[in-house]
Amino acid sequence: MSRPSPITAFYTPTITPLHPQQSMTIFPPSPSTRPVPWVIYIHGGAWRDPGQTKDMGIPILQQSLPPTWGGMTLDYRLSPAVQHPTHLDDVLAGLKLLVSQYGRLISHIVIIGHSAGACLALQVLATLIAERKISGDTRGLSTTLCDSIKALVGVEGIYDLVELGKEYRSYKGFLWEAFGEDEELWNEASPSSFQWRELLTDCTHNAKIVLVQSTGDQLLSMNQTNVMNSILQDAGWKSEVKVINGGSHDATVESTALFDVLSDVYNYVDDL
Repeated sequence: MSRPSPITAFYTPTITPLHPQQSMTIFPPSPSTRPVPWVIYIHGGAWRDPGQTKDMGIPILQQSLPPTWGGMTLDYRLSPAVQHPTHLDDVLAGLKLLVSQYGRLISHIVIIGHSAGACLALQVLATLIAERKISGDTRGLSTTLCDSIKALVGVEGIYDLVELGKEYRSYKGFLWEAFGEDEELWNEASPSSFQWRELLTDCTHNAKIVLVQSTGDQLLSMNQTNVMNSILQDAGWKSEVKVINGGSHDATVESTALFDVLSDVYNYVDDL
């Protein structure tokens, strides 16, 4: 049975005028009587590059997505027009709308984030766990999302904003645009600073986190990936690093080597 055509929608439909970057493209699964896994893609671009959009996720979803699974790739508003936590708020809004409309068709969720999108992916996970704890609502959208996320793949990710600015002083420009000039705020927003041991709960104990780095990445060293992986492992998470021959920083998201990693992740989720 063929997959339905992709659907483009706004995840803030009640806010006018509609913002073009508050949109998502949904790849509904083939008609099924049971829930299936979904893959969510969050693009990178240093929180500010208009050339990096949700369309960057289309090759991944078209080429790696199992035929019976669903998928979604989304945009979010960019700096300098907005600053943190607006990027995160937008991604959360897109995910919550997806679950409100397609929740009955979702069994598990895999989140893939590239570069700044990998930072957002871990921020999303941590925020949903915190919201679940605070609300205590066992039927709310945050709880549904939190319980559904079974794997997260960070590709060429940014995880420690302060250390990134130290290692690459020229990057401070886009960090200032996205997070302001107070490095204390950078630290608070960095996934490397989150209390991951406390965030490891009953609903996340079997979630797998894979951090992917290409040997051809000309924009980031292995520092961000290695440090984040150590933090997660020390906190008890199922985390691992995959070093691949995936080409340049941006080309990695369309590489066969990445699709091989994703295939292993999909098999892990399928076996849960």
